[in-house]
Amino acid sequence: MRDASDKKDIDMFLRCRRGRAYLKKMVRTLKGKTITDMTFSNEGRCIATTLTLDDGSHYVVYEPSLAVYELREEFGDAIEEEHYKELSKRGPERTKP
Repeated sequence: MRDASDKKDIDMFLRCRRGRAYLKKMVRTLKGKTITDMTFSNEGRCIATTLTLDDGSHYVVYEPSLAVYELREEFGDAIEEEHYKELSKRGPERTKP
């Protein structure tokens, strides 16, 4: 759950001169570039997307739809199926007598 103060701080950042300058720098970094590769990594609470650009630089994107709570909501049945597959590969757990 997001805090209302988080939203307010983001609004302030978007309005302030330093915030706008920071975002303009991001635009300059990406504008006109071509994505040559794209990889995904498990960051614990989400899947991060790393874009490789035509100049060899990398840019990491955190897409809200790849947050774990969104993945559970959308793909819960598929995730559960993978858990069962993993458990069946392990076999029954044995305890020492």
